[in-house]
Amino acid sequence: MTDIYCPKWEYNNVIVDYLMKIYAAVKTVNLLNLPIDIEEKLKKESILKTVHYSTKIEGNELNLDQVHEAIEQPRGKWRDRKDVREVRNYYDALLFLEKKALKNALVTQDFIKELHTVIDSNPSGKKIKKNQYRDGQNVIRDSRTGAISYLPPEAGDVPGLMKNLVEWIENKENRNIPIPIIAAVASYRLVTIHPFWDGNGRTARALATYILKRGNYDLKGFYSLEEFYDKDIQKYYGTLQMGLHHNYYFGRNAPDLTPWITYFLEVMAGIFERVNQKVSALYQESSSQQDFFDVLDKRERWVVNFILQKRAIRTADITGHFEIDKKTAMNWLKTWEEKGFLKRKNISQKRYIEFILDEKYSQ
Repeated sequence: MTDIYCPKWEYNNVIVDYLMKIYAAVKTVNLLNLPIDIEEKLKKESILKTVHYSTKIEGNELNLDQVHEAIEQPRGKWRDRKDVREVRNYYDALLFLEKKALKNALVTQDFIKELHTVIDSNPSGKKIKKNQYRDGQNVIRDSRTGAISYLPPEAGDVPGLMKNLVEWIENKENRNIPIPIIAAVASYRLVTIHPFWDGNGRTARALATYILKRGNYDLKGFYSLEEFYDKDIQKYYGTLQMGLHHNYYFGRNAPDLTPWITYFLEVMAGIFERVNQKVSALYQESSSQQDFFDVLDKRERWVVNFILQKRAIRTADITGHFEIDKKTAMNWLKTWEEKGFLKRKNISQKRYIEFILDEKYSQ
């Protein structure tokens, strides 16, 4: 199997529109710098959802909270549980891709095999042999009826098909092809070749994630395609099938990929626009909060820190720290109250009055 891989698809107005929406979202999100803690929170949430939904698509029954627990707990507690092992492996695979992206690693057969090795390691902790595709015929059946839903290419053809795929992904002549389309084609082709006995779907989705990440379309890691596949799983599988014959050699070897690419970009554009809206809102909120503190002087910033630690501040706290008299301290507090920086906690009391931050600062 030495033929060059030449995927077929056609640009249309819908595809171009999705690509423009995706690109616009990427440009905006990359320009907006959120506080580090917010960015880390968004990334963790997206990783968790990616792990959960990608394994759920393959039948894993752990819910989102259980997946989070499985990732956080010590490894000794999950060695003998297949469902927990699957999510831990996929989490490790995403970390593996992060490291590879930092090195701008090429997509090769060894890269894909290593990725699959991480995804499909066994219960004992010993990983399956690298450089090993399936050595027999794999058959995918309908879980309800038992009928054949897909018959992949013969094992003997797999190495040549995979060689052609990675050569197409890294072909310099493809630089005029948008990265999202390369990711779409690569994921479809890998799951169609079905090179491994198990874990093909997870490996294909992880490969798409890597291609987008390496091509600067990862949206800072704030998204999860898998979450939206799961929302309409029948559409996901139906688009993969595209109404083709179940036998690879009867049409699936060279199909028109326009329907799949359109679906992939539709999902991607929808997610990216939602993330764009969320990040833009968070940026405005964090910027407005930053504006509040930009107008505070050193004395006022000390007061903020004091109240955050002690919950409230009194005149004696001001006089003690700044070594000023009581009248001066009271004047400061009155000025800050009029400014809308502080407000009285216990208005009814005339002695031992405590002040707290106004809502816009306390938030």
